[in-house]
Amino acid sequence: TLSRYKFPTTSLLDDYQSQWYEVSKEELEKNNQKIVNTLKDYKISITKISARIGPTVTLYEVVPAPGVRVSQIKRLEEDIALSLAAKGVRVVTLVGTNAIGIEVANDKPSVVSMKSVLEDPKFRNSKYDLPVAIGRTISNEVFSFDLAKMPHLLVAGATGQGKSVGLNAIITSLLYKKHPAELKLVLVDPKMVEFAPYKPLLRHYLAAMPETDPNQVVITDCDKVVNTLNSLVIEMENRYKLLM
Repeated sequence: TLSRYKFPTTSLLDDYQSQWYEVSKEELEKNNQKIVNTLKDYKISITKISARIGPTVTLYEVVPAPGVRVSQIKRLEEDIALSLAAKGVRVVTLVGTNAIGIEVANDKPSVVSMKSVLEDPKFRNSKYDLPVAIGRTISNEVFSFDLAKMPHLLVAGATGQGKSVGLNAIITSLLYKKHPAELKLVLVDPKMVEFAPYKPLLRHYLAAMPETDPNQVVITDCDKVVNTLNSLVIEMENRYKLLM
């Protein structure tokens, strides 16, 4: 049956393309000039300025004139924010370039759809063992990593900061790239509602104890977690013995 398994299509996911915030050329040029004028007011000259638009932040790359120190521009974060009437501004050094980055928060953050991330060639052509895509960078490129290279991963944050979205993005990425014969998941959900939608994957991606009730394949009882983890340790040791 697994030999006939077909990967899910991205048509199952929403696009959210209509919620993408576009920064007009006029707005970019106006902001460029405001940044140049603000720096000029403090006798800081630059040789070049360009912009890269991201989903939540626009990065203005500024090449300072010879002799200008990064600290001189960094001290002007609040002044630049005031001149642009921006929600937030951050000055960073761009490693590997002779430019300084000025990150300006967009007026309206764009919704980055999981569909657009999974369809991106960078993710589709990934050769990672456990490829995961969790969004887009400030330069609007898909950010992906190999989960196999970070087996101990802590996802933390305050309420409403996107922990559940991040975990679902990790699981969804794996479901779209790994065959059920290559991947098995043990899901522990003390909140009882986070991972409930994954219950139908029992016969494909979910690993469970033989006597587990199909309705409880996502572990919500913390007392049952110990037995499951112990069984995983036994499986791990058996594999090490096989490798030996």
